[in-house]
Amino acid sequence: MLSLRELQLSFATAVLDGSCAAIGPWIRDEGLDPAARVDIYRNNLHEGFLKALALGFPVIQRLVGEDYFGQLGRLFLAEYPSRAGNLHHIGAPFAGFLREQFGATTYSYLPDIAELEWAYQECLIAPDAAPLDPTPLQTMPPERLADLRFDVHPACKLVSSEFPIVRIWRANQEDRDGTETIDLGQGGDFVLVRRNDESIELRRLPGADFALLRSIVRGGTLGDALQIASAVAADFNIATALRHFVGLGVLTCVHTN
Repeated sequence: MLSLRELQLSFATAVLDGSCAAIGPWIRDEGLDPAARVDIYRNNLHEGFLKALALGFPVIQRLVGEDYFGQLGRLFLAEYPSRAGNLHHIGAPFAGFLREQFGATTYSYLPDIAELEWAYQECLIAPDAAPLDPTPLQTMPPERLADLRFDVHPACKLVSSEFPIVRIWRANQEDRDGTETIDLGQGGDFVLVRRNDESIELRRLPGADFALLRSIVRGGTLGDALQIASAVAADFNIATALRHFVGLGVLTCVHTN
């Protein structure tokens, strides 16, 4: 006699990989083969998973076509089955999965598009946070500024690519016919994905501004971030960049030690 947990695990295995050897003897026939009964659940699982994946990555689906997206989705499901009841989070490893599939091909831009789409999805559901009050910074001794660390708003994400991913993303929205020709060699994008009061916006940043913000996101001090940004652009103006990010509400909190 199998325990309840053993029955549940055997059923999950049958649904995920199609092997009914363990669970089959415990399923009543009653006019329908046990494997056929499991297939019903497997089909529902696959369809629900693919629909959730398509909702999160509509541009990828449009770029590769529905049929091929379904094939990719089933391969993805086999490698990254959902570990929770909330299917929203299944998309987290999708860009990495596509990088394994297409990283060394002429379609190597697809993983970056997926990363952009996932950043968009994360911004949609991220919690809110109060923007940074810059007043204390204005009276802080200059020698202390280099050691400051900042928190970045949860609804702000950074994505970079050697390809024009913002243009590709915009050309494949529902209100566009998808016929625009885009030169993949025209240059890449440094993108701030940000939730504002009305929508999610994709904002291209200069390389040095992006490098500064990425260093801050990774926990670097303002001094560290300035050094990294200045290596990208020798004439980088940190005061201008900080005012820009504060004005956008990207920074939420400052830590003085």
